[in-house]
Amino acid sequence: MKGGMMAEKELIFTRRASGLVRELSWWDVFIMLIATPAASGILYYSVSTASSYPGASVPLAFFIGMIMFLPICASIAIVSSIMPRSGSLYILISRLVNPTLGYLAGFLFFLGYSLTIGVLGYIIMGIIGGILTSSGMASNITGFTNLGIALQSRLWRTIGGILWVAFFWLITLAGVRPFRNILRILFAIPGIATVITIIYFFFTSPSMAQLAFNHNWGPGTFQAILNAAKTNGWTAPSFSWSATIGVLLVVIWAYGGIEMASYASGEVKTPRRSMIKGFMWGWLGVGLLYIVLACAVYRPFGGFIGAYDFLYRNHPEVLKEIMPLVSPSVPFYISSIIKNTWIGVIIALAIALWFVNTMPPFFLGISRLIFAMAMDRAIPERLANVNPKNGAPTWATHLTAIVAVIGVILNMANVKIVLGTITFAVFFPLWLYGLGAMLLPYRRPDIYETSPIKTKIGGVPIVTIFGFLTFGIGWFIMLFCAREISTPIAIALAVAVVVGMILYFVQQGRNIKRGIDISKIYSQIPPE
Repeated sequence: MKGGMMAEKELIFTRRASGLVRELSWWDVFIMLIATPAASGILYYSVSTASSYPGASVPLAFFIGMIMFLPICASIAIVSSIMPRSGSLYILISRLVNPTLGYLAGFLFFLGYSLTIGVLGYIIMGIIGGILTSSGMASNITGFTNLGIALQSRLWRTIGGILWVAFFWLITLAGVRPFRNILRILFAIPGIATVITIIYFFFTSPSMAQLAFNHNWGPGTFQAILNAAKTNGWTAPSFSWSATIGVLLVVIWAYGGIEMASYASGEVKTPRRSMIKGFMWGWLGVGLLYIVLACAVYRPFGGFIGAYDFLYRNHPEVLKEIMPLVSPSVPFYISSIIKNTWIGVIIALAIALWFVNTMPPFFLGISRLIFAMAMDRAIPERLANVNPKNGAPTWATHLTAIVAVIGVILNMANVKIVLGTITFAVFFPLWLYGLGAMLLPYRRPDIYETSPIKTKIGGVPIVTIFGFLTFGIGWFIMLFCAREISTPIAIALAVAVVVGMILYFVQQGRNIKRGIDISKIYSQIPPE
């Protein structure tokens, strides 16, 4: 009897046991919740939307985004505590909604975030180069300037991007324990630098900021920028609700990736407690970080941020006559009011590491998604191979790295098409996940019974309520972002979906020829 059951398990899933190692704590989930989305929201969106959305309140927009992502985080936290398996969103959608839609959501998610790893690697080199260039120009340190200019070239961005991908590929292959330790270090460095930056902004008055800015960029530079902006048509805008809603487009992207930690739930210790604790504290942490930082940077600079952004976006030739062109970012503003060049460079580079620590959670999460799909035989079984010594998926990690390198290279061709494709691909699964969470207590009461949270409101399980809200918000996000989809992006998405579905049906055809009952796969939760 036992032998027969074992044979059946071997037939249904690629492996009898996942082979993964549970080494992550709730603290690691918390770190990934903040590290994954934080990069662009901290570095750019707080200060780079002023001219595109005049009158928008960035802190308020971040707060609205925080509220929007509350039911999403709550749904994922509860479901991943009930079903702590690698693959997370894919597992729920394929079991509760539809296997084919589960595969499609997983494929798009894999494609979008694997490419994102490469995009981040490419961007990081440009950010580091920009910081060194601006610091060198401000302090007349030629070495900084020359190195920064070199790092901003396409060649060195590409080389650097590939090197970053290779580094995190090796870290992920080394197993979850060294991965965890590296991630904690990469989180601590920019985290401490960001706290210092926030405090420095709050304790710097507008007059002090103007004096420090002029010290770094030349006498009268601060006022010259304000005057030039006004001369060219800029006026300090009053608050606008429509602009605040409009800036949600970048705010939504800033919160993107917040679900990534759930894909590693199969490697979290005590997941029933750790997933909920890590997700909800992480959601609160990243939201407050965005809001407080956005308030802090406007404290010393105020309307100057809008004036500078206006010239940089619309009249760069005018700005270039006043000072070197430097992309508006938090590192730029903090280094501009720290008179000591070396301290300014160190703080700015440390903050820039938010982009670096976004890459490892993507690597871990996407490789585990591939692993989960291979366990279900939705893709070739070899992708479920695991290193027996450290529990790290091997071929799944290799595939993630290959697509990430493609993401680096594609940045040299057309960044807008790449980013547009990524945006749709990564947000598409949300409404399907909401639908799955909404149906969970009714379609799979046997699984729901193990939930650590069974609270009901008006007789309706709270996971159903959160799922319903996630379903609606998922549709809103997808349609809201669809406004930016151009014809080339639509073509790229269509090609990606067609290729992905062809691969799926070829694989399922092979399963049928081998006598594998596909329905049995999706009627069960994968083994731990």
